[in-house]
Amino acid sequence: MDNTTTEDLRVRRTHKLLYNALLELMEKQPFGNITVKQICDLAMVHRTTFYTHFQDKFDLLSRAMQQIAEEEFKGIADISFSPSDNFRELFSLATKHKKLFSILLAEERDSLRNLLRREMGRGIREYLTKHNSIEENSIDMQIKIEAYIGAVLGVITWWIESNMPIDHEELYEKMNIFSEWKFAD
Repeated sequence: MDNTTTEDLRVRRTHKLLYNALLELMEKQPFGNITVKQICDLAMVHRTTFYTHFQDKFDLLSRAMQQIAEEEFKGIADISFSPSDNFRELFSLATKHKKLFSILLAEERDSLRNLLRREMGRGIREYLTKHNSIEENSIDMQIKIEAYIGAVLGVITWWIESNMPIDHEELYEKMNIFSEWKFAD
């Protein structure tokens, strides 16, 4: 094994230790109360190593969520999929990581809700721009996108807090009322 491969494995291991430590701490206390020192102590990683890889705990949370999304979706967020198909995958991911979603959707600043809102908005805009002849930054399209995202996130939050009273596929079918929306009016 060459030095590059060894170094890459060390970096991946360090990131995994820090991600896991953060998520474990979030199960016990609000994100706002967690310190970088607590994360480093639990992960058994020196603070200087932490700051070599991450700007702060918000950067760590964002990158941890990106890592989970990459592992789970493996290309599903491709713009060739419709917003509806991407939301089906989001419900599936929420089923698999119920506890994590529950914790992160409750957080305010740089929460999963904000990360999902940003990424979902970006994905929908790219999809609609590619598949419809509409201006990417039109105010009408942005209002519809925000309403759509807000509704989906609200339902996911309700669904998780209600202990998932229906199967994610059934929920997806019930949420499909939004497929009637005409984003390109």
